Amino acid sequence: MKSSAITSVSAYKVFSDRMQPAIQVVVETQNGAYGNTIISKGLSVGNHEGNALPCGIDDIGMGVSVAVEEIRKHVAPILIGMDASRQLVCDEAILSCGKDNLGKNAVAAISEAILFAGAASLGLPVYKHLGGVRAITLPVPAALAASGSNRYGNTVACGYKPTYCFVAYGFKTYSEASEALWKVYMNWYDIMIEKLSIKMQPIAGMAIPKGKVAEDSVLWDLMTSAISRSGYLGKVGIQADFAATCFYNRERQVYSGLFAPGERSRREQIEMIVSMINEYPFVIVEDPLEEDDFDGFAEITKRTDIQITCDDLVAGDIKRLEMAIGKGAGNAVRIAAGQIGTTSEMMALSLYAVEKGFGIVLCGERGEGINACDYAVGLNAGSAHEYGMCYSGNRLLQIESELGHRARFSGRYGIKGHKFKYSTAE
Repeated sequence: MKSSAITSVSAYKVFSDRMQPAIQVVVETQNGAYGNTIISKGLSVGNHEGNALPCGIDDIGMGVSVAVEEIRKHVAPILIGMDASRQLVCDEAILSCGKDNLGKNAVAAISEAILFAGAASLGLPVYKHLGGVRAITLPVPAALAASGSNRYGNTVACGYKPTYCFVAYGFKTYSEASEALWKVYMNWYDIMIEKLSIKMQPIAGMAIPKGKVAEDSVLWDLMTSAISRSGYLGKVGIQADFAATCFYNRERQVYSGLFAPGERSRREQIEMIVSMINEYPFVIVEDPLEEDDFDGFAEITKRTDIQITCDDLVAGDIKRLEMAIGKGAGNAVRIAAGQIGTTSEMMALSLYAVEKGFGIVLCGERGEGINACDYAVGLNAGSAHEYGMCYSGNRLLQIESELGHRARFSGRYGIKGHKFKYSTAE
């Protein structure tokens, strides 16, 4: 029998599904298996992420080209002949080339391609190769409803933040949650036409144009109406990613153009976040404050009963995660392969978070696409960040079917916060 030894490693400059220059890596093995992954830089990126591109290169297009060349010249020769099914060993070889020299995006793309090739060479689905017999839990799915950074005159690039999603959590199975999410979204589609004369692209959300709403509370009201009209209050809620760092003026210490026109102090921002969580059916809020405000995150976490997710606050750095956990700043962390590095490092960060009582939220917006579904199940993520419908939803439905009677849905238990701690699925 032919082995899972790596026979070729190919790298290309491509574009992600968000039109970002990206790194594609294809790994092939002796027994004919292959892994194919794409990783790109995030649209809204904090200051603590480290080098997504090769050290010293700021231009994303040029950086990707340099990274591709580094992979071809220096990494590929080291990996040829190695066993793709031995992820940790392969990841150590990748890191020996220097993460700063390659950039985290390149490191993640190579490592993930090996993960997929290794799984295929063993005849296993990726989620099972990653998580073993424990990989049986489907995450809470999300459907992107609205986005947009400049509806209040903000001129800073914020990666279309804030974004708002519907999340379906109060169900026994993933398939039930997925169907409920679809029903809510169809009502959302109708409401946007009725109330704002906006015809949205189904299941893709939309950047709300300037002048359509006076403030974001209008959107929160309309999203609540869509949930209520569908009959799912208490089973479907709102997930928000504010990327507040993008709206924060560090010199003047104010938030500008977030939620509404005008400025807001740190204290006003905290009080507004707490108020909106109490008034509306928010169940997950990500990055409500700027990326260094650990104490502010801790206060919001303490004063609310939902999931407060750390992304820019932690930035894939285990030392910053330790600090967040120690201060009680948030109760969940977003996991993005391209933000961390190798698959082994992604697993280590995820396991540490879970051991300390933090939830993990798998991200699929850095080129991972449908691959994020396998990562979510393999790592037993409680929820998905802005995916779970269309192609990603179909992949999760397929995994649920493959698992059969062993499949579990994270549901209410997949979301952190006292509101869900003692809840039981309907």
